Amino acid sequence: MSTEAPAGFVIDTITVVSFVFMLALLIVAYLISLSALPKSSNFTIRFIFIWHLFDALTHLILEASFLYHSFFSYTPDRKHYGAQYSSAPFALIWQEYAKADSRWAVADPVVVAIELPTVLLEGPGAAYICYLLAKGSPNVWFWILVVAVGEIYGGWMTFAPEWLTGSPALETSNFMYKWVYLFFFNMLWVWVPGWLCWVSYSEIAKGLGLAKRQEQGKKAL
Repeated sequence: MSTEAPAGFVIDTITVVSFVFMLALLIVAYLISLSALPKSSNFTIRFIFIWHLFDALTHLILEASFLYHSFFSYTPDRKHYGAQYSSAPFALIWQEYAKADSRWAVADPVVVAIELPTVLLEGPGAAYICYLLAKGSPNVWFWILVVAVGEIYGGWMTFAPEWLTGSPALETSNFMYKWVYLFFFNMLWVWVPGWLCWVSYSEIAKGLGLAKRQEQGKKAL
């Protein structure tokens, strides 16, 4: 837990813009699902599509901007890097989130190391899942499982080093920063991927069971 004095939560323009931006990504994902998926798609398929498109947009736009500022935003002497040293729109969003987890204001090596595969692999992977869902490909369940496991592992590696060192970068004395910024927004990427692991496992097991029964039927002929 942070040893600094508790910071009060202040709703300013950047706070509002940050929440509106995340909501906009979700709305865009929903609207695209209306045209990309067959109208006969059930709620589960539509939810999975919307989640993965929202996930892809978050990784490829928002988190990619974190990597950009980690490499290209710096102090005049180039000794310090990160969103903290820029006034660009996405940098301001990261400065807002950094009120809850200060590592995201700078080029923290652990976070950067996690975000590189997240942006370069998880983001495109989530987008590919949307493509497979739109095509109705049964292969989608394997990739859903792969991406979901990656998301859960990424979440663990983001916070485990912090917990093991006493959480010096986390602001846990403020309700909004602890329960909304840290808990809610991060646990989304645990709850949903965890559920997706179960759904994809069930579909894969169902498919393998069907294939086995068909093979046994052929042998019986």
